[in-house]
Amino acid sequence: MQQRVCIIVLNYNNFEDTIECLESLTKINYENKKIVLVDNGSDERVFKTIHEEVSRRFPNVEILRLKRNLGYAGGNNAAIRKYLDYFDYIFLVNNDLIIESDALDLMVNEMEKDERIAACQPVVYYYGSDKIWSCGTKMLFGYPTLYMKGKRAEIKKSFEPPFGLVGCAMLIRSSALKDVGLFDEDLYLMHEETDWCIRAKKKGYRLLVTRVRAYHKISRTIGLFSKAYLYYAGRNWLIVARKNSLKIFFYALITEPLRIFYYLTKAQVNVLVYIKGLIDGLRGVRGEGNFCCD
Repeated sequence: MQQRVCIIVLNYNNFEDTIECLESLTKINYENKKIVLVDNGSDERVFKTIHEEVSRRFPNVEILRLKRNLGYAGGNNAAIRKYLDYFDYIFLVNNDLIIESDALDLMVNEMEKDERIAACQPVVYYYGSDKIWSCGTKMLFGYPTLYMKGKRAEIKKSFEPPFGLVGCAMLIRSSALKDVGLFDEDLYLMHEETDWCIRAKKKGYRLLVTRVRAYHKISRTIGLFSKAYLYYAGRNWLIVARKNSLKIFFYALITEPLRIFYYLTKAQVNVLVYIKGLIDGLRGVRGEGNFCCD
């Protein structure tokens, strides 16, 4: 019998990308799956539009409505708690991503080879491109960065990433979730999957990048280099590093000026928001943060 897979798609005020994502997921040829669309506190007008369109076009997709935006960690955790006991795997998919139709067959088969594999991801390409966005992550100057980003390569077999996985398309073994725990809701947004991967590896689990292809539009909900992106990127890595490794934490503190300089080179990037995130990370600010610097 096929292993049971629950596919969880988190949406926040994003109609068009969500519909395209669901079109991709409904074409996956894996039989024993359930697709759940989690609306993470979208505006009432947006939710009504999405609900009507999803109900009409994808009647087998279940919709879970949350009253407010709980962030990536809280939104996914709400669905995981509801379905974890009924499925062998949880597949978290960003709503700005599409994936190949044979993805789950290949990913589940790889996971079934070793029960110590806690989670895996596909090779994630830039949307509409043959250029890789992520084959997992690597550690660079005290900060987790995307592995093989910008390369053009065909990945023909699975491998373990240098550091961790990205959360935009992450298949997780349910028993590992019960053992390691859910995502840390103190982080609210960004680096939740990094934290989870660190915790899983500490317990002796393996992580895997498979040869499956997915295509990602990159930060369509939060916005690349938006204030929210910069704030949580700065704050949360310090929280995760201090929580899991004092060595990495102190190394991150030393190298953070390099990242500040990097953001200064980007046009129209408010580096003060990133610095505020760093300060709040050192102060121990948790949950949904205030990233206004006006």
